[in-house]
Amino acid sequence: IDITRWVQLIAGVRYDRFDLTATDQNTFTQRSRVDNKLSPQAAVIVKPIDSLSIYGAYSISYLPASGDQFSSLTAATQNFEPQKFENTEVGVKWNILPRLQYTAALYHLNRTNVPVTNPDGSSNPIPSGRQEINGFETALNGTITNDWQATLGYAYTDARVTSQSTPTIVVGNRVQLVPYNQVSLWNKYQINPMWAAAVGVIYFGDSYASSDDTVRLPGFVRVDAAVYLKINEQWRAQLNVENIFNKGYWASADGNNNISPGASRTFRVSAAAKF
Repeated sequence: IDITRWVQLIAGVRYDRFDLTATDQNTFTQRSRVDNKLSPQAAVIVKPIDSLSIYGAYSISYLPASGDQFSSLTAATQNFEPQKFENTEVGVKWNILPRLQYTAALYHLNRTNVPVTNPDGSSNPIPSGRQEINGFETALNGTITNDWQATLGYAYTDARVTSQSTPTIVVGNRVQLVPYNQVSLWNKYQINPMWAAAVGVIYFGDSYASSDDTVRLPGFVRVDAAVYLKINEQWRAQLNVENIFNKGYWASADGNNNISPGASRTFRVSAAAKF
């Protein structure tokens, strides 16, 4: 709704019905669950000039216990209520140049009915209850010159447990696998009409393998690169190199005793055609 030339209101509501049935092929056990939820959202956008938007937004959304892929229901998750996400956010979007945009946002997110990985590594998640996440995100994305494209992003996230789930997952603990700081930088340069090259850096701060905050995963820096080839108007090819310096790091974890290392130096070659 356009209130004036420089003020807009956005409002909406969505009705979700999650009707899930899954069969365990090992035990031939069939499980089902039905949930009905309303997801409202609202926002105010102020545009003091055409290239600048300042906004405030509020929304509620849900995720069923089977996860975003609706892949399975177990004896444990069958009894879990859908996760609830209640988000409040203020931010700015500024088109510095026609092809260069800056964004920044502060947000406060409350999550409830959150299943948390059991610290002992078992496959049965724990209904954690509540988490509170406060964060700041900012990014600069676009074309610096006719040949140089760049993306620079930074995120600060303070994610905390706000209800006790087990004797070790207590109020105030950091949420598993959520670092305080993340930085990403990607630069792509068009050498000539046929060739282009890119290099990027990712920084991921330290985090914990589970929300009991006993096993710490150290932060890491990873450097990636790519080479692009435009063969003709129809065919394109691309080489991606991930983890150029073959740095060892811990990429993820599913509990304190199930920690996954990051991939070593990896090469990927692809080709694409337009018809």
